[in-house]
Amino acid sequence: MNENEMICKIWQVEQEILDVFHKICIENNLRYSLAYGTLLGAVRHKGFIPWDDDIDVMMPREDYEKLLALWKKKAPKEYIIQNYHNLEDYTNNFAKIRKNHTTFIQDECELKKEYHKGIFIDIFPCDRVASGVINNKIQFLACAINLLYTRGFASGTGGLVGIIEYVLLKTRKENYKLRREKAEKFMKKWNNRIENDFIVPCTIGSCKIYYPADMFDNLTEIEFNMKRYMSVYDTDTVLKNAYGDYMIMPPENERVWKHHPIMIDFEYNYEELKH
Repeated sequence: MNENEMICKIWQVEQEILDVFHKICIENNLRYSLAYGTLLGAVRHKGFIPWDDDIDVMMPREDYEKLLALWKKKAPKEYIIQNYHNLEDYTNNFAKIRKNHTTFIQDECELKKEYHKGIFIDIFPCDRVASGVINNKIQFLACAINLLYTRGFASGTGGLVGIIEYVLLKTRKENYKLRREKAEKFMKKWNNRIENDFIVPCTIGSCKIYYPADMFDNLTEIEFNMKRYMSVYDTDTVLKNAYGDYMIMPPENERVWKHHPIMIDFEYNYEELKH
């Protein structure tokens, strides 16, 4: 199987997962929108960006938490939802939905993890920006702490920030979960302020990008790979905030797979392959 055939087959499985996610959200009145490269692909290409290899969606935190609570009851069993509340060794502060009996391993470190390593889509929670300058700075710090204790390793930043990360990680690992969840609680503190903008606190950089307060108020449908899914109404503002002039194509040398998987299988999960 050549690279083009491989990525097309990955897209097929990812869209299958997206179809299940979309059905669950529609049936349970959960708000979501295509996000990041998936939203960009829908607007610019009416489907996947030709060199992209994943699907991203975003949800208000309230709807995201409802999804986590009802997934096992509502979704077919072969689709597994993962987040750091139900998996000890999971190192993202957003959820993934994976298909069983598939494998998608991104790096050597993942081989040591116990969680399922199938083909996936990413589900990002969105929080309201804190009110006031001081609270805003504290919220940003809470996001950084949440990410630090979720990953369990330093970001690689040098100088004072790197020293602080090193010191914070010296605590016992049993404390990571408690500190991570305290930080998350503060991150969510302003989610009842409907006039406040949104952030997607999945990376330090994304914590600095603000999206309109009414982003999820007037959701619409958008075409993506010959099907229709939910999208923010004002795609232009959301994509400009994330990417700037998003209609400009990147240079040829940047049009590459983002995840660079080291192992892919469409019939077996990693544990099955090991045996």
